[in-house]
Amino acid sequence: MSPTARITRSGLALVALPALLAVLVGCTGVTPGAPDEPMSASEAAVEAGPNEVVTLSLRFMPEDITVPVGTTVTWRNGETIGHTITSGAWGDVNESTGLRGSQTADGLFDHALAPMGQEGDTFSFTFDEPGEYLYFCQPHLTMNARVIVEG
Repeated sequence: MSPTARITRSGLALVALPALLAVLVGCTGVTPGAPDEPMSASEAAVEAGPNEVVTLSLRFMPEDITVPVGTTVTWRNGETIGHTITSGAWGDVNESTGLRGSQTADGLFDHALAPMGQEGDTFSFTFDEPGEYLYFCQPHLTMNARVIVEG
């Protein structure tokens, strides 16, 4: 192998390794802003506004949101991967891993959220009846949340 080929291969590994680490770290399920982990500037840039839920680190933030009847809640994707906003029951969440063991869609809403920055990276729904509305992301078993609608 020539010295140039060796350098090119080494350079490729140095470029690919950070990208691989970024993907792995993004899938750890660590909640940004946890007491032992400061929130980065990019995470702060995707904080939820009023009546808004943001996807970040394979979580819905906030996980629980309380709104009055007639409020439109908007979900915004803060990640470079797709998610779903699927209404329905979920349960059997493992306390150690955060993974849900069951999910049943109820058909109220089911939207595929495009990756951040792409058309379709938001979804809005107006809650006209009081109650507790559970929802989840179908492919990501750590993403479970609820909207509490007060009369």
